[in-house]
Amino acid sequence: MEHNITEDEAALYDRQIRLWGLEAQHRMRNASILIAGIRALSNEVCKNIILAGVGSITLLEHESVTEEDLGAQFLLRQEDIGRNRAEAAAEKARHLNPRVKVIVDQDDIAQKPDSFFTKFNVVCLTGCSPDQMIRIDNACRETKTGLYAAGVHGFFGYIFCDLTRHDYREEAQEPVTEKGKEPETTITHRSQTYDSLSSTLESSWAYPKPRVLRRKVSPLFFAIQVLWLFQQAHGGRLPQAGSQEDLNEMYTLRDERLKSAQVEGAFVEDDLIQTVIATASAEISPVCAIVGGFLAQDILKTLSGKDAPLLNYFVYNGIEGTGMMHHVQKTLA
Repeated sequence: MEHNITEDEAALYDRQIRLWGLEAQHRMRNASILIAGIRALSNEVCKNIILAGVGSITLLEHESVTEEDLGAQFLLRQEDIGRNRAEAAAEKARHLNPRVKVIVDQDDIAQKPDSFFTKFNVVCLTGCSPDQMIRIDNACRETKTGLYAAGVHGFFGYIFCDLTRHDYREEAQEPVTEKGKEPETTITHRSQTYDSLSSTLESSWAYPKPRVLRRKVSPLFFAIQVLWLFQQAHGGRLPQAGSQEDLNEMYTLRDERLKSAQVEGAFVEDDLIQTVIATASAEISPVCAIVGGFLAQDILKTLSGKDAPLLNYFVYNGIEGTGMMHHVQKTLA
């Protein structure tokens, strides 16, 4: 494969070319990425993948900038209030790396046909409703388009990854046994198969002991799923802090989900549900930076074809300062 990287690009991206190789940089240079939803989390993702030198990035958002957006979104300014979020963010994003083409799309994601998403190399959804995430994931699986769906709710964040089937390579250096001899690099080709988002929402765990289950999955994973179930029942809206009715419904949805998942009801405590609700609508900059950094790095890893990307969930607890990766399948008994 011919790699038409200019001398200027080789100098600009020298560090990551050394890390991933020239072929990986060429792949990223020709990649087309969709970022749907302009929020603090997607600001972090945009920054990192634009600086890495992808070919083009499309920002999809139909809503306008509000004063609340200025708290955590560093691509927006006071003078942007009232403008379309994607349009305003694109102006600042282009200054990060003029070599990357930044495209603005002001349509509502709900009005986009399934075919729209399959023309990209990777689709990244941030802050989308569960119904839209499931629809778009199913569409992307038809053409094996890589999909990431992520969100931050106050102290908590999540990432879901579905690449359908992904081929990648791993490089390892053989130990040197002779003095003065250069280590040899061996390349192993591997692949990963992914479950759809809808199937992971039906995962069953066969009632393991809580201590055993905690080594496989965190309670926050189920709390996020309960939040999605609430949104599906209420047209996409989040539960309101201070609403006893919403809190009671979240408890009920938790009990129902844990029962269907064959998990003991005490695994997800009331305090966790209460904290999720209290900060569900908030964007906390450090949490967005951590989750967004992980997300952007994984997108770049997928594009590079080097090393294994996320399979298939990452959840971050900002109160504890811990992140966990989970491989979730429909049946995990």
